[in-house]
Amino acid sequence: MVVDNGAAPALSPDDPICVVTRITFSRWRSIPGALLTFRRLRRAGRREVPGLVDAHFRVCKGATLMFFSVWKDELSLLQFTTLEAHVNAVRWTIRHRGEVWSGVFRLTGTSSMSKPWIGTVRQWAPLLPPDPTAPPARLR
Repeated sequence: MVVDNGAAPALSPDDPICVVTRITFSRWRSIPGALLTFRRLRRAGRREVPGLVDAHFRVCKGATLMFFSVWKDELSLLQFTTLEAHVNAVRWTIRHRGEVWSGVFRLTGTSSMSKPWIGTVRQWAPLLPPDPTAPPARLR
């Protein structure tokens, strides 16, 4: 449940989205195949999903790949995840025992110096610091 305290507009499926995916393999020899798979997937995404703004990857220490993608909206990301090329990439990663972490981030604001690019997102404002007089939050 999302509670709106009036501080910020509600989240919208029309907000731009950034996805960061980290895949770690037990062996470096999986990296070339993963890069080839990602390049095919990126080409398919650019060809078939108009809402893919951009996508890049980076090879990191420990036989790890980081993928970064920016999407015009939630629907574009959902369309991408149903592409045959994406399904094949996920299966390839499972077969090669890749450990995956993926985060989806909504663009909640832009910096004060930003020019219009994608979406109609308000200017970002930092969260308020915690109230030192408030009782500590409890974990459930």
